[in-house]
Amino acid sequence: MTDSARKLLDTCSLADSIDLESRAVTAECQLPHLIKNENVIDFREQAFAWVKKYMGGPWARAEMKHFRCKGMRGDLTNYLYVCKLILWDGENDGLKILKSEANYPTKVTLKVYGEIENYVGFNKVEMMTLNVILAERHYIPKIFALFPAGRFEQHEKSRQLRATELRKPEVTNHLADYLAEYHKMVMPFGKTAGRLEETLDHYHSMALSIHFQDEARSKLLRKIVRYNIDEELETLKEICFPCHDEIVFSHNSLGEGNLLLTGHKDDRRVQVVGCDMSSYNYRSYDFGHFFATMQFDFGTPAFPYFKRDRSFIPSEETRKDMIVRYVRRLDLPVAQQRVMEEKILENSEKFMLAAHFLHGCWGIVQADVSELQFGYLEYALACFQAYFEHKILNNL
Repeated sequence: MTDSARKLLDTCSLADSIDLESRAVTAECQLPHLIKNENVIDFREQAFAWVKKYMGGPWARAEMKHFRCKGMRGDLTNYLYVCKLILWDGENDGLKILKSEANYPTKVTLKVYGEIENYVGFNKVEMMTLNVILAERHYIPKIFALFPAGRFEQHEKSRQLRATELRKPEVTNHLADYLAEYHKMVMPFGKTAGRLEETLDHYHSMALSIHFQDEARSKLLRKIVRYNIDEELETLKEICFPCHDEIVFSHNSLGEGNLLLTGHKDDRRVQVVGCDMSSYNYRSYDFGHFFATMQFDFGTPAFPYFKRDRSFIPSEETRKDMIVRYVRRLDLPVAQQRVMEEKILENSEKFMLAAHFLHGCWGIVQADVSELQFGYLEYALACFQAYFEHKILNNL
């Protein structure tokens, strides 16, 4: 990201409209339903072994009594924790930091990869390369260490944006600017959009092969299958493909769970995270994905830990305003701008269907493989309901 682009993104003022200190949803908190291991003591031991091996400096000298690990609210695929050292204050038995270790962080974010290997075309080396590049370009937090099971990142005080905040012009304007810069990047990865269709095929196939032993989940899965999802994929493909849209480097997961509010009271900014699934894709897909997910609120503290609110579905005016802002940032001739605006508006409406369908199939798969306690099947059902409602209401 260029200095001018970073300055543009960082000057999005949210001070008057969004409360960083809100207690409704905080990023760092005790969330038993989002912690990977039921036996937290065992996981703390594993996390401690990782920091000693990969972080170095004071972390390597620390004892377990100097170490704290707490669960964080994060995405629904990976497991997030904040790790910190208990430091000596002159009286307690904390860890003393040497002068030579002054530049080492004493509080970091630990990201443990979930069952991500089930993602079609997943390549861990490619993902690590991607994250190193994005960190160097300041699109994601600084990375301190990479290892096979995850990574340690710079920790910033933050919280997730709530569903009610996503429609605010300050947020959509920021995301339009962000996407305009993100889509301009040239990355050393495959430059075809076939991964979207492959991913739909992959998760669709996996979803149809899953069976549950317990009656409650089996009953819910049967309810989902009655939507005729086994045949609906071909209809979706006829609607979305072929897509006469430019291929650009895309985020692919833009939505509430990957949008954080960081900084202090007078310097607040939106931080986009969750870039692990970035790839070359159709230009309009990021918009379709974002618009589709705006109706889901993942800040609900009780099972199934989300709710769907149709009133959050963005109006055509809201969608168009964001798209117009985005296109203006591309510095195209006026005639080309209007053509692109209409194309993105039309294609993003179709890709809202693709996002709903993909998330529905993904939810079924996650219900079978994930250790996270989340209502994945309930989410899958809600996604397919949203899919068919959007399809019918928009005559797609």
